[in-house]
Amino acid sequence: MKFFTIASGSSGNAYYLGLGGKNFLIDAGVSGKKIDHALQQMNIRSLDGIFITHEHRDHITGAGVVARRYKADIYATPLTWRYFLRHRSLGALEESQVKTIEPEKPITIGDAKVTAFDIPHDALQPVGYSFRSLSDRDEKMVIATDFGHATDIVKKRLKNARVILLESNHDPEMLERGRYHRSLKNRVLSNHGHLSNAQAGMLLAEVVVPNKTHVFLAHLSEENNTPMLAFDTVSRVLDGNNIKLRGLQIAERHILGEMISYE
Repeated sequence: MKFFTIASGSSGNAYYLGLGGKNFLIDAGVSGKKIDHALQQMNIRSLDGIFITHEHRDHITGAGVVARRYKADIYATPLTWRYFLRHRSLGALEESQVKTIEPEKPITIGDAKVTAFDIPHDALQPVGYSFRSLSDRDEKMVIATDFGHATDIVKKRLKNARVILLESNHDPEMLERGRYHRSLKNRVLSNHGHLSNAQAGMLLAEVVVPNKTHVFLAHLSEENNTPMLAFDTVSRVLDGNNIKLRGLQIAERHILGEMISYE
C-alpha cells in the first residue's frame, strides 16, 4: 500500500492511494494540471478510479479533467451523481466512466475492496471511504473528512486501519475570535459542519491501533487553525490516553506530500 497527499483544505483536496497494484485518487479538488503534475512526479502513469466524497467544489474541481486525461472511472454516491449530471459539474464523460457507489455496499476493484460510508456533513450524500486489500487484511486505509461529529458508523469504519486521513479542521477558540460571520461559525461548529482538533484527537484515541496506525490530519482551516496547533492538540489527547502512533503528519494545503509505503 502506498499513499501520498496532493492538496488538503478548503482551497482543494486530493489524495493518492496505491493498493493491490491499482492506483486510486480520492477527491480531485484542485486543477487537473496540478493533479497530473503530482502524479507524474511520483511516476504514476495510470488511474483505476477517482472516488469523490461529495459535490463541494474543493473536492471536484479537477475530477473531470483528470478522468478524461487518464480514462479513469469516477465513483460517487447516487445523489452526488444526480447533482453532477444536473449541473454538468464534471464536463463530458464517457457513460462507462460514470460509476455509482452506495454507502455500505462494497465494491471490488482488483485486490481492493472499497466501502463508502455515510458521514454527517451539509452536502447531498457525503461519504468517507474505506479501502482494504482482499489478500492482506492489515492493508486498510480510511479517509474521513468534512464531517461535524463522529457517528458509530464512522468509528466502525476507522477501526483497525493502517492509514487514516482524518479531518482536524479548526480550533474552537480561534474560530470564535475570528472574522467569520456568526452564521458561518455556527455551521462549522454544527453536527454537520467540521471536526475540531480536539474532536479529531478523541476520535483517534478510540479507533487507532497503537504503534501501527499512521495518521494524516487533513482539511485544516487556513483561517481558524495552524498545522502546529492541530498537531499539538491531537498529540496531547493521544498522549493523555497513552496511545502511540506509527506516525502523525499534517496533510499540507499546497505542498505535495512524500510517498509513504506500507509493506
